[in-house]
Parts: sequence; structure tokens; C-alpha cells
Amino acid sequence: MAPDFGLESLEGKTVHLSDFRGKAVLLNFWATWCQPCKIEMPWFEQLQKQYEPQGLQVIGVAMDDADKEDIAKFAKNLGVDYPILVGKEDVGEAYGGVQFLPATFYVGRDGKVVDKVFGLKGRDEIEDKIKKTLGNGQ
Repeated sequence: MAPDFGLESLEGKTVHLSDFRGKAVLLNFWATWCQPCKIEMPWFEQLQKQYEPQGLQVIGVAMDDADKEDIAKFAKNLGVDYPILVGKEDVGEAYGGVQFLPATFYVGRDGKVVDKVFGLKGRDEIEDKIKKTLGNGQ
């Protein structure tokens, strides 16, 4: 099972992973200083829009020391509209320690981790993993 957590959103609400049970979740740990993150976050936004009707929810977890305003500005500049949460070290540790960013976990509708990826992957590979997580893949 994917470890549940409660993290603060950029809007100041506490968001739990378990709030999304029944949806396929792409959980992406990133940071404002992470160059590969800047490449894949717009893809996540596009894929969120494309697969949301089938039950996909992308969630970003910012794992750096920037304040909420800087994180929000960074996400807005990339055109990201999916929920961004302010990460905590213990949540990263619960996921096995995310010493490499980006780190992406694909969580099935049942709350189980379907796959995990460290580092930047191609958009097609990300989309294939989303399909698998939604139950539409091989």
C-alpha cells in the first residue's frame, strides 16, 4: 500500500493521499531547483487533463526549502494546475527516501503502488504507466 499522508496544499488545506482512493494517482516528488522536473511537470498537466475523465489525479509534492509563494509561482510559470503540496521529510522517508528527484509513484485505485520511477522519463513512457495504473494498459 502507498503510505498515506497529510500535507498542506498551496491553498492552506490539508490533503491526504487517501482522499483520492478510487482514483489512479500519479504522485510526483519534485523541487524548484530540479531541471528535469521542469520538463516533466507540463507533461503531467497535459496528461491530467487527458486522463482525468478516466479517473487520474496528478499530485505534486514540493520537496525543497522554498516558501509556498515561490513554489506557487514556479508551478504557475509552468502552467501547472494540479494540486501541489508542501512536502515533509517524513513523507519522503515513508516512500523509501526520495534522494533523487524527480521521483514518481503510480498508485492504483486500490491505494497500492503500481510502479515507481526515479529521474526523468519520456512522455510516452509516463503515459504508458498512467494507462497501466488506470487499468487500461498491458
